[in-house]
Amino acid sequence: MSKIFKIKQASEQTGVHLETIRYYEKQGLIKPTFQANGYRVFDENQLEQLRFIKTCLNIGFSLNDIQVLLTFQTTPNHQCDDVDELTQKHLSHINEQIKQLQEVKSFLEQIIGCQNKEIENCQIIKSIKDKG
Repeated sequence: MSKIFKIKQASEQTGVHLETIRYYEKQGLIKPTFQANGYRVFDENQLEQLRFIKTCLNIGFSLNDIQVLLTFQTTPNHQCDDVDELTQKHLSHINEQIKQLQEVKSFLEQIIGCQNKEIENCQIIKSIKDKG
């Protein structure tokens, strides 16, 4: 028989907060088993699933994308190409975010260094207002 973990133990084993585990359950990402006393329990496979979700979030996948990835894992008619396509879309999104952040960085670097002491003459605030 495989070892089972109560939600607190699952949280400690995976580094996923208790409330986050409950949220994942409500979102349908994880399905714990309930004991007769009403306690949620998780087996090793579910802990692995929690770790997978955590890693996916850490690399920027949305909960919707994670749900799709979890479905891919449990549906035999899916191919690795399906995962590759989803990952390519995610990478494109990340590249767009990087581009936007580089533009913000460039703008901020250009406006830093205001020499005015009075706030009404602050070139940083003026530049931000002018950009908007």
